[in-house]
Amino acid sequence: MKKATVKAVVLDKLNNAPVVILGIEGTNKILPIWIGACEASVLALMLENADFERPLTHDLMINIIEGLEAKVERVYINKIENNTFFARVILKDLTIPEEEEEGHYIEFDARPSDAIILALKTSSPIYVSNELVNTHTVNFEGEKFDDEDEEFKKFVENLDIEEFKRRFKKGSQGDN
Repeated sequence: MKKATVKAVVLDKLNNAPVVILGIEGTNKILPIWIGACEASVLALMLENADFERPLTHDLMINIIEGLEAKVERVYINKIENNTFFARVILKDLTIPEEEEEGHYIEFDARPSDAIILALKTSSPIYVSNELVNTHTVNFEGEKFDDEDEEFKKFVENLDIEEFKRRFKKGSQGDN
């Protein structure tokens, strides 16, 4: 499992679909994940550090989690099936004493976009499975991942979305 960070939210111009770009830490690899328009809007605004007057759905989820005396420990983009990514959200139950061996964590299925938003809102880490890193990432040839870096911006603007789709289709056939 590799740690990842959100690098950009871009538009697949061919299909007019939003794509979140995750950078795999310690590498020059990126993982594009197609997401819904609403989630893309929230992510884009979060990346711009925008404030919201009222709580959004993800804020409500966090309020419920915290009200139940838990916290988002981490999120995990764990697999792809039929060209659809899957994620897990891992919560830590704060009511269980540390010395108890079991029951500290609660895990549930989530869309990657929701998991990523929860992670960003709670400053929790995002992880990607080693298998996805090995089969569905693309190497970025620049020296660094920096949202202000012109080379990275050009790379993102010129992403070959169709090549990504071919890779996903090929890579996900072994996951079924």
